[in-house]
Amino acid sequence: MIRKIISIVACAFMGVSAMAQNAYDALRYSEQYAEGTARSVAMGNAFVALGGDMGALSLNPAASAVYRFSEVVFTPSVTVSRSEADYLGGMQSGSKTRAGISNIGFVYTANTGREHSGLLNWNFGIAFNRQNNYTFAKKAYGMTDQTSWLSSLAYDTDGIYAPNMDMGGGKDPFYSSGASWNSVLAWNNSLMDTLPGTEDMYIAATENLNGTDISVGGMLRQKYRSSSVGNVTEAAINWGGNFSNKLFIGFNLGIQSISYRYEEKYAEEALDSRNFQTGFMNFSQGYKYSATGTGVNLKAGMIYVPVQWLRFGASISTPTWMYIEEEWEGGMNAQFDDGYRQSLISPLGTYNYRLNTPFRWNAGTAFVMGSLGVLSLDYECVDYSRARLKDMDYEFGYDQENSEIQQLLGKQNIVRIGAEINVNPVCAVRGGYQYYSSPYVNGSSEDERKVMSLGTGLSIPQPAGDIFVDLTFQKLLGKKTQEFTLYGDTDIAAPVGVNKNTNWKLLLSVGYRF
Repeated sequence: MIRKIISIVACAFMGVSAMAQNAYDALRYSEQYAEGTARSVAMGNAFVALGGDMGALSLNPAASAVYRFSEVVFTPSVTVSRSEADYLGGMQSGSKTRAGISNIGFVYTANTGREHSGLLNWNFGIAFNRQNNYTFAKKAYGMTDQTSWLSSLAYDTDGIYAPNMDMGGGKDPFYSSGASWNSVLAWNNSLMDTLPGTEDMYIAATENLNGTDISVGGMLRQKYRSSSVGNVTEAAINWGGNFSNKLFIGFNLGIQSISYRYEEKYAEEALDSRNFQTGFMNFSQGYKYSATGTGVNLKAGMIYVPVQWLRFGASISTPTWMYIEEEWEGGMNAQFDDGYRQSLISPLGTYNYRLNTPFRWNAGTAFVMGSLGVLSLDYECVDYSRARLKDMDYEFGYDQENSEIQQLLGKQNIVRIGAEINVNPVCAVRGGYQYYSSPYVNGSSEDERKVMSLGTGLSIPQPAGDIFVDLTFQKLLGKKTQEFTLYGDTDIAAPVGVNKNTNWKLLLSVGYRF
């Protein structure tokens, strides 16, 4: 194999790859797992019919109209994600801890002077509530002499004319070859070579050629890690009105912001480079992706109180019209036992597009047991098959991807249950449960999400108002189990691993009512 020496600078001015958005991107930025205040999370966010809580403003805009006082609140939180991966007989644990702000906001109440009928008070509020949290980590480790990542890449690169993947010379190897950047980087790092007598059939540096037989040369140590951080936060600009303490209405202008970062690294290492005809020692491949975005939506909601102990609520939200900017970059390095080393990176890829998330609607009922406490139940529905990707320049730029969204994604049913018991006038205990069905048309129980929460709160009277402090623990029930592969099949199936993930959150709200 002829070793290639390529300057990293040579690839710094090349073009970027084409758009790669898909149904999973649409789902990622459309899903909502609201956090809000410690009180709302403790009660499973079952606040559609209750209101009177800053976290509930993003669930039902009429929540502000229930307030009889003004309030400011701040909710920091900590999220911990843990995973266990069983891969090729090796067990690896990964974890990610992330601090953030789940809620901050205020509601101002203005009395109209009317005591019994008509508009008794109108309220204005601004609340920043986190709608999704992307904290995640995974690690995998194992050994095999049957398959390799590079073998799979060489298999997938077959049919690509090799000279078109060469870096340098002022051409863009991605566009001129039609190969992936992984193939381009592997080729220029001498991690792939053409088979004798061909210019478009490949053999990987981890493979040996014996006659016409190709096989992995020896035992390989495989390592993988990935992690993500980020969130979707909504700024709800709210107006609410209280009509005769019977009907409460509210409207939101929602401004959502997206921040998402994902990183992964895969590596293979020869236990003994002498077993490989190329002298292969090790290689690693890395990938970084980030997305930022902004979107707007409109919400309207109501709460009706027919009798003192019973409440009904409902709200509807328009799609969130989002503008998203993405960046991504890949890199690869190689080392052989003859002293050859090389490290190359792809250019920074960028792309801008639009996403329209689906309509959402919810309904709820609550039972108020006097000074003892409350019990509430919510139902929410969203049909992810109605999400749509839109190209900034071409009317039909995402026809295929939107067709895949319709085929892959489906209706999700969400149930929330919450309870609060007042131990005494200043102390309350709370509990909640949330169930999310699979968002996929042919989803399984592994795609479902079940969350429990427990919390407590103190309300401390002051001469001019009340100070309150709420603490909540939320946990994903069970372990979300998913099978995974780290690369594609060749003539031999790629190893299949099993990853089990769980996470928990701790939220603390501090507020003042006046």
